[in-house]
Amino acid sequence: MCLCVSRRAKCGGWPKIMRVKSSPVIALDFRWFDGLNLGCGQYRYSVDLIRGLARLQAEAEFVLLGSRPEPLPELQDIFKAPLNGWRYRQIPRCQTKGSYYLDHLRYAWVLKRERVNLLHALHTFIPLLSPCPVVATQHDMMFELFPDYTEACRSRPYRIHKWLSQNRVDHIICISETTAADLQNLWGIPRNKISVIYLATERPNGPVMNQSPPPFGLSSNDPILLSPYNLEPRKNLASLLQAVARLCPRYNNLRLLLFGRAAVTEEREREFNNLVRELGLTDRVVRTGFITDEELTGLYKMATIFVFPSLYEGFGLPVLEAMVAGACVIARDASAMAEILGEAGELVETKAPESLANAILRLLDDPTLRGRLGHTARERAAKFTMRRMAQRTYEAYLATLNLQ
Repeated sequence: MCLCVSRRAKCGGWPKIMRVKSSPVIALDFRWFDGLNLGCGQYRYSVDLIRGLARLQAEAEFVLLGSRPEPLPELQDIFKAPLNGWRYRQIPRCQTKGSYYLDHLRYAWVLKRERVNLLHALHTFIPLLSPCPVVATQHDMMFELFPDYTEACRSRPYRIHKWLSQNRVDHIICISETTAADLQNLWGIPRNKISVIYLATERPNGPVMNQSPPPFGLSSNDPILLSPYNLEPRKNLASLLQAVARLCPRYNNLRLLLFGRAAVTEEREREFNNLVRELGLTDRVVRTGFITDEELTGLYKMATIFVFPSLYEGFGLPVLEAMVAGACVIARDASAMAEILGEAGELVETKAPESLANAILRLLDDPTLRGRLGHTARERAAKFTMRRMAQRTYEAYLATLNLQ
């Protein structure tokens, strides 16, 4: 047994001195994701990280915190393996007024009861009264960068989260250099308090396979542009629609295939449908709704081009998923998309429909270039592995506990 002083003591904050066994007890807070699914990027990151840590067979005990009586189906097999060092503890959700503040006390009690040496906050909730050091994951800084989120930034829980990140969190994991730089610039977090650990994906890779017949009523002769159906304003689908409208005279069988369904409200969908009609794209736009991982992998491989017009991302996991499948990718030359895609795809100013249309046209006209970019993308994607993400995260835990 050794004595551990958290890094917080070195920064002039309140020190936490604790006895850490040779196998530290590490808790991961999954409670705030229990109502989501794998269509949510942060949910998928958390599931992938937990599974990756379990595969590491690290010399540590892990406690998964959730709101349900038992772990989600995606994670249940971890707890069925005997003597694997994982256990699950429930912190039920409380919907009463003031429950957010009560949760700070509940977390402190559970962490102390379970003798936790370090907590990894996977979501934005950081317990004020944590009896152990805290590592937090910061996915992006969109709330500070886009006026659509001004009201959210004024909320008390958000302001508490910001203060805790600045003053109580021992270490922050950012999923890209973009997020790390934004965190430094906007919140003044020192760089030595940040680790950049890229996301990964386990979607099947390999050569493009023809699906016969193509799904969703498409023809095998149709050039297909694939993109997520997300109506959040920063996802910039309007520019993609305008770009497609410019291309229709040249490619009269062009199809825009939109998968999933995110950030959809009645007003946003009405505006989207109106724009589709105004641009004459009613027969060009196909929406899949929710689909399985296997179906999405097939679409990535079938698509002529994967277009990701988003204006800002903390990482942009769909870009990496498309790269793994060997798709030809177009994304905005900004934020984490440029960082992840690099020279393995076409980077353009997606905010300008004309620029986006020109990039799409150039790739539609050049199948050799599409093939070369798809091959390069698959090679680059191979660097983003689950094992590396889990290993580097575990190393961040040990460094925070001064056990490296």
